Order: sequence, then structure tokens, then C-alpha cells
Amino acid sequence: SISSNAFSQCWQSISSGDNHSIAIKTNGTLWSWGSNGFGSLGTGVPNSYTPLQIGTDRDWKFISAGLLQNLAIKNDGSLWGWGYNGKGQLGDGTNVNRTSPIRIGSDSDWEFVSTTGSGHSAGIKTDGTLWTWGENIVGTLGNGNNTNTNAPGKVGTETDWKEVYTGNTYTIALKTDGTIWAWGINPSGQLGDGTNIAKTSPTQIGPATDWNQISTGVE
Repeated sequence: SISSNAFSQCWQSISSGDNHSIAIKTNGTLWSWGSNGFGSLGTGVPNSYTPLQIGTDRDWKFISAGLLQNLAIKNDGSLWGWGYNGKGQLGDGTNVNRTSPIRIGSDSDWEFVSTTGSGHSAGIKTDGTLWTWGENIVGTLGNGNNTNTNAPGKVGTETDWKEVYTGNTYTIALKTDGTIWAWGINPSGQLGDGTNIAKTSPTQIGPATDWNQISTGVE
């Protein structure tokens, strides 16, 4: 049996997908639990009702769980992904599902990553540049077109991006100057620009420069 405090006072961060969760402990180890659909747990075992460690590495730094996929950054700045990849949202240059963490490219300068929706992902590098990949419905990737890509592609030339979060078909980002930017599908006004018109590239939301933190829902 597992004692009630077996997992207490040792977690550093946590992120939840559709039917699974992933977390990092204070010792840098990576854990997951819930449904293992398309390999989303990264453990190679069936569904788990309790946290299971993913591999033996102790250098995990940042995590983001999506609907059926996950992305994570290690202390060395390398990017890793696992789970569903049918739309290229892992960014490894394929559309092949992964049942355990696989390194995405060879870059070692990733700082922030988000795959909180279902079909696309976004990340920020240490130089403040913004990158997106995966499904590109009505400008979801913010690169000015509607073409899917299964590898990270740079969005614009700005070097002042701070945070980025992905919904199912839209993306919200925060710059270091306190401005909010959004792009993608917008039928319910989820971009916050006062319209319901889709945007295929980052569009500033209002004139305010005092935004500190952002987050997205699924839709």
C-alpha cells in the first residue's frame, strides 16, 4: 500500500492534460499518472492510478501537458516530447506517436514551452524568440499562413517574448514590456481583441503594458 504522505512535500511543478498529469519533483525527476492513451504517460505501461517515474533522469526543469501529448525542457535547455503526434505537435519532424520522451531537435536554448491544447505547440528560447509547430488552423501558429509543420518554426523577428500558451486553435503570448498578443481562431472572442475575426499573426490586445501573467483554456 501507499502511505498518505508518500508523495507529499516533494513536488516542484505539475501540468494536467485531458486524462493524465505529469509532474517534476524537487529532485528533478519526472513523473506521470492517469490514462496512457497514445503513450501520454511516457512510461510504456498501461494506465496508472498513482504517479510513476519516467526514466531515471534527474535534470527536468519545465513541463507542459496537452490533450494527449507532453513537452518538457531539461536543465541543459534541451526540448523533449512524448505522446500523440498525429498533427506534428511534438515537433520532432515526424507525425509518429512517442511512448517515451524523445529529444526534439538539437538546440539547447529552450526556456519556455506550451502544448496545453490539442494540435499545436509553442515555445520561447533564451534569446526571447518565439517558435510554433503542429496544426495550423486559421493561423494557429502565427506565421501568417495555414500550413501545418511538424518542426519548430520561428515566428517573426522579435526577441522580447516572455510567456506563451496554446489553446486548441489559438495562442496567447506575453512580452517582456507587459503587452499581450494573440492569434488563431476567434469565433467566441477568445483572442480578446474586440472582434471575432481570426488572426494569422500575433496581434496586440489593447494598449495596456502592465500585464504580468497569462493562461489559456482549451477552447
